[in-house]
Amino acid sequence: MNGARLIALALLSSSCVTEPAPPETTERPRIAAAASRWVEVQQPTDVSILEAPAIARASANAVGEVTPPAAIRIARIHVQVGQAVAAGDPIVDAYAPEVLDAAAVYLSAGVRARVYEIRANQLEALIGEGLVRRAQVFEQRARAADHRAERQRAIALLRSSGVDPKDAKAILDRGVMTLVSPSNGVVTELSARVGRSYQPGTGSIAQVLGEADARIEVRTAQAWPAASAVVFQTSDGREIALEPTPVATAVVPSDGTRRSWFEPKEAIPLPDGLVGTAKVSAAEGLWEVPAASIRRSGELAEVVRQRDGRSAVIDVDIAAASGASALVRGSLREGDRIASEFPVDGAPERSR
Repeated sequence: MNGARLIALALLSSSCVTEPAPPETTERPRIAAAASRWVEVQQPTDVSILEAPAIARASANAVGEVTPPAAIRIARIHVQVGQAVAAGDPIVDAYAPEVLDAAAVYLSAGVRARVYEIRANQLEALIGEGLVRRAQVFEQRARAADHRAERQRAIALLRSSGVDPKDAKAILDRGVMTLVSPSNGVVTELSARVGRSYQPGTGSIAQVLGEADARIEVRTAQAWPAASAVVFQTSDGREIALEPTPVATAVVPSDGTRRSWFEPKEAIPLPDGLVGTAKVSAAEGLWEVPAASIRRSGELAEVVRQRDGRSAVIDVDIAAASGASALVRGSLREGDRIASEFPVDGAPERSR
């Protein structure tokens, strides 16, 4: 009994002995920069940065529209869709009562004005003999002035309708006016129908699409990187070299996108609205790196560079970024490697 009691006491004593605590450490585990995956810097190739949709914006005379200058009714159609026309070629003949009336007034008002002027001169010669009052002369000259004013209004209406006043007699003789093509090109739309009436402001009855010197409009989500060359690849397979610097850039307030306009290196006629893709060759000194390799600190950006087996943090300027890639400029050269992700801890010292 005593032996069993002694054994129990011994076991209880041993369980109450406290083991010494492990010594505290002042060092934190480090995530070494060397543990990151290293990638080699490369010349820019990411199409999400270097390519953008583009469209040709030809000068205004590349597109022409034939619209009713007054109330008209189509008498004859001279063209078909797909027909090539030159500026001044007839598109339609139309009855236009208002224009015909203006032509008649133009021709007759001038004659009436001259008649009243001649009569005024004759009466003025009789004033000295006491046969005519000066008021009679004044009345004749006033009527002549009224007719000259009518003639001027008729001239204005004819010209606004696209009719040369010299052609007024021909229009009256034919009974119709001819609407002509305003530019060289191809008839791409034709809504005119024989016998149909049209009012001013109802839209075009024919559209002529031509070619003219153009600028290329490029649309990007952000500023494009500095370029050594820019090429417009059209939807019909042509490649047109552009000046690397845009003539103008504007930010669209509604969505924040940018529109830049580039001049072709050599003037070339293009149809307005020709779509394609603009491709930029980045300027020298720009390198493509993973976007995750960059750490931003205020206005600064930095990456971890490895060169000749040594790692260092260096500052870079971000020229453009999109998705997983970025174009940067800094102390980089071919053969350098950078950490694909900037180390959360344990980054090497900054390069000096």
